[in-house]
Amino acid sequence: ETTLAASVAMLPRALAFVEKNQGALQPNRDATKQVATFAKETGHGLVYFEKGLNSGVTAAQKDGVPSLTIYRDLDSDNQDERTIRRFLDGAAFRAKQERQIIILARLRPETLSALLLWALQDRAKTVALAPLSQVLLQTEN
Repeated sequence: ETTLAASVAMLPRALAFVEKNQGALQPNRDATKQVATFAKETGHGLVYFEKGLNSGVTAAQKDGVPSLTIYRDLDSDNQDERTIRRFLDGAAFRAKQERQIIILARLRPETLSALLLWALQDRAKTVALAPLSQVLLQTEN
């Protein structure tokens, strides 16, 4: 809770707590509940990596906290442009099956280049890119 409070103080305009890596925000049931309670009190959403039955998301949503899972981390292992574009193709395919998916990326030159090139392809026209804030707000409705 102290770490989360410090994070809010450093980034007062942040909209959500996003797991840095799988299991960071949901190490156990008690911690997951504590994170959800804190997020509800501060008005933040939660974004988790997919893990098992996604109990962190389920618990947070039960408490009225907007929460989602990350489908794919595009460039956590310094993937090249070609690999990132392949991941984007897979994400577009998955997005057709589900209402929405979340992908995570860093502001790296290779990632930005891959996004630009991918956006010019036909598959990109089958999905709508939206900021995380918009998707989280939709989960509240």
